[in-house]
Amino acid sequence: MTVALALSSSLGLAACTSHVTVAPSELPALSNASPGPSGPFPTITTKSGARKVVYGHLQTVTVQRKEGAPLVYPAPIRSLLRSDRLVVRTRDDAREIPLAEITEVQASYDDYLVRDRVAGGVLLGTGMPIFVGGVVTGALGLTKDLDTGAGVVLSLSGLGIAGIGLLMMIPGMVLAKGGPKKPAPEPGKTVTVSIGAGGISGSF
Repeated sequence: MTVALALSSSLGLAACTSHVTVAPSELPALSNASPGPSGPFPTITTKSGARKVVYGHLQTVTVQRKEGAPLVYPAPIRSLLRSDRLVVRTRDDAREIPLAEITEVQASYDDYLVRDRVAGGVLLGTGMPIFVGGVVTGALGLTKDLDTGAGVVLSLSGLGIAGIGLLMMIPGMVLAKGGPKKPAPEPGKTVTVSIGAGGISGSF
């Protein structure tokens, strides 16, 4: 019960939104972080020129324009380049935006990598003192009179406490050091987009 509560609390604390700014040409690759598609995390080039793997679940995309208000799209989205235009489609909107009008594209996403690192740190930070306290309690029990049973009870209690701490530390180490795993696509959450002579069509 204690482990479950700690894990739930750590995951709640670990929710983290990260942001990335890219050129319009990178949006088709970035949109692969939207809910639904299977496959590897997208690798994109940021506005600064650095290569970045987006370990996360896309939340919103904001298209900044030279004139007019920014266009904000909630995930899931799909996009592609079509000649000199950027095609963007969501459940509620579909449009072609001239590339010459776009200054940059900003995206926010639930960062699985940071989330796991924080969750792992919380579990390790909570489990370590519990483990140490259990070991100390168990060792203290060995100094008592074992014939009366008090020392046995104290040692067994310490062993149980240390076990709880260890059960928290093991998943903490896995989360802190392991790479994020992409969640399986939800059934019925497929997204398709096609562009033809009749315009843009698709389904979510």
